[in-house]
Amino acid sequence: MAEIQDTTIKTKNIKNAMINFASDNFTPLNECDFTILNTVTYVKTNSDDEFIQFNEKLNEHYKNENDIINRHVEFQQIYTILAVKPVNVEIKLNYSLEMDEFECNPKLILHPDSHILYKTHKPIETYKLLLREVNKIKAKNGILIDLFDEKMIKSLKAFTKHLYEGKFKKKIRIPLFEGIEPKITRAGKLILWFKHKESQHKHQITEVEKDEILVEYKKPVYGKSGFNSHGKQLDKDYAHNADDLQTQIDTDSIYIEENDDKKLYKSKVKGFVNFSKTKLSVNNKLKVAKISRVEDSLAKEQNNNIEVHISQNDTTKDSIGEGVELKSETIHVNGHIGANSILEAVNMQIDGATHQDSAQFARIAKINRHKGTLRCHNAKIALLEGGTVHATNVEIEACLGGVVYAQNAKIGHVKSNLKVYASESISIRLVSGEDNLFKINYKDIPVLNSKIDFIKEDMEDLKFSLEEAQRHNKSEVENIKNELKKLKNLVDDIKSSVFRATISIEKPLKGLNNIVFTLDNDNEIIYKTDAQSYEPFHLKISEDKITLLPVNKSISL
Repeated sequence: MAEIQDTTIKTKNIKNAMINFASDNFTPLNECDFTILNTVTYVKTNSDDEFIQFNEKLNEHYKNENDIINRHVEFQQIYTILAVKPVNVEIKLNYSLEMDEFECNPKLILHPDSHILYKTHKPIETYKLLLREVNKIKAKNGILIDLFDEKMIKSLKAFTKHLYEGKFKKKIRIPLFEGIEPKITRAGKLILWFKHKESQHKHQITEVEKDEILVEYKKPVYGKSGFNSHGKQLDKDYAHNADDLQTQIDTDSIYIEENDDKKLYKSKVKGFVNFSKTKLSVNNKLKVAKISRVEDSLAKEQNNNIEVHISQNDTTKDSIGEGVELKSETIHVNGHIGANSILEAVNMQIDGATHQDSAQFARIAKINRHKGTLRCHNAKIALLEGGTVHATNVEIEACLGGVVYAQNAKIGHVKSNLKVYASESISIRLVSGEDNLFKINYKDIPVLNSKIDFIKEDMEDLKFSLEEAQRHNKSEVENIKNELKKLKNLVDDIKSSVFRATISIEKPLKGLNNIVFTLDNDNEIIYKTDAQSYEPFHLKISEDKITLLPVNKSISL
């Protein structure tokens, strides 16, 4: 591959320019960097028809807030940058941006694991490096540089001193820009008209006509204009969307009409409204809070089984057809579940069989014959036929192969080729076959690994809150420490589960099966069973070893 050449680029949007540079050179974006060679600032007031280049000292020219607001001052900047693939990196900041509602006073949160080679530089040189990097971050995110940044300069100088004193061990907040917060006399208002229609007609599913208004956003009225970090005036002409619909819309089924006062979201087609946290659309994909039956009129409520075939836009008798996607509070299906279907519910009961290419998500699930993939809190399955189960607690009457991931698994009859991974207990009445795996290891259970990750993220957030509380709100310190202790105990409880876990098999085994206990350090005790009876398997810890009872197989500590 040819050597990447440094490239001079003139741009308003550094982020896009660097994406294009990386793409043109077939190089990952995170391996590219840039230097700002020059910045040209353009200004526009209410007496100008267009932006003009401004060569005076802007900070001195626009000191007065009222002057900025009354003259409707706005700024744009065009940057000349040198895009490069750096060989040596003197400074690499690990950071996050904290943006207020109107993005008038953004702040940079510097993390202590940032790479800053300050020990080989004089303080003034380090300060200049920091100023250069912070301005790059600002410019890349559309925040004006070299303007209204007195507090930033002061904070960076203080941080440089802080750095050389060896005190950069906690996150540091640095103000990036001093804008002007607007005052709102009438807040924006969002009206979900399709929700009103649901409540008025008492329909479980909302059917709408073509060009019908689904959502209306009444725009805010500004009592006093503001000025944000992107150089924009915050007034009636500024599209501030904090109160607007935040959910993505499906542009194939919804269009927007907008004027100075309001914004209307209208349906392009006749169909059903599907509204979730991630998307608003109008189609035949039904995702609702509760459903008992769908009929042509969509007006009846009957307490019988769901009969809906979403992908085909019709109904099927006592079954969920191929390709169905359904979300409901309660789902009860008499028949079988087709391929590539996805069912989500709080309570789910399937009297037939699930297809091997189907997926079910529930809090409580009861399934007759399971061949697909189930994720739930509590599961009861009559016959597991090669399917996969992820659950907190699972009860299975009989198994013909398959995989189970659970904290607690209770099984009646196991034949052959079943794998059970648990963290707390595996309880089996009869194992009549061979080549089964019964393993205690929380790391093999995806939901527990995710739980630990989420808890650790919460702990990191609480540690940051604790630092803030110790500086600004000491009355909260004890509560935050208690919360941190609770979360740590939760993680420790999961990691130590192997020492209280048991594997019990009530009837004598018929042949060779594998019993495995895995410790937190990934050491394993593996035992291959014989055709005989066993007392419950569990671990015993002594001073120098861990022993698997009742077979007395040990590993040294």
